[in-house]
Amino acid sequence: MNRRAAWWLLWPAWVVPALLLVLNVTWLGWLRGAIVGRGSLLARDVAELSEAVRKLESQQRQLATAEQELETLTGRLAAVRGSQLGPMRERLVPFLTDVVERAEKASLRPERIGYAVREEEKTGLVQFTATYQLKGPYDNVRRCVWLLETSPHFIVIESISLRAPEDASTLDVDAQLTLATFFSDLDRAELAKLETGEVPRGGQD
Repeated sequence: MNRRAAWWLLWPAWVVPALLLVLNVTWLGWLRGAIVGRGSLLARDVAELSEAVRKLESQQRQLATAEQELETLTGRLAAVRGSQLGPMRERLVPFLTDVVERAEKASLRPERIGYAVREEEKTGLVQFTATYQLKGPYDNVRRCVWLLETSPHFIVIESISLRAPEDASTLDVDAQLTLATFFSDLDRAELAKLETGEVPRGGQD
């Protein structure tokens, strides 16, 4: 009996271990592939998570910067509101006095011909508008506007209209100037002074 025939006679003894070996090798191969695939998925998840963390950290830094800027802006607005948009009782007379004095520096005699008051619902501020009549050389009117623009008071030049003189022999122009400012409150007692003449009105022609 040759050796090959002997192996076939003993096949019940070696076929089962051989099948188990093949199955183990196959299972190990599948397990290795599964682990490698799972590892790739985990690596991709880690990369995506790292990118998300990086974005969140960047957004957090931006948010912190925005909060600092908002805090600074809030402080500046509070300072402006307190110094330039204060109570009417404290700022009305200085505002009107400053307008008259700056017009007079431009060699003009302003005459206030009207005013208006309007409460702003969104901001809670009170808008005060005063209209003045001016008459003089055009260069003087321009200097008056420049002086008003450089005033330390919060002055808004809402409109200015010029009218050429009917008399061709004079170089004077008639100007109507509307100015506005804002107060933090409405003081009717101060407004009453406008009617009684206790607040500067400007020169009379």
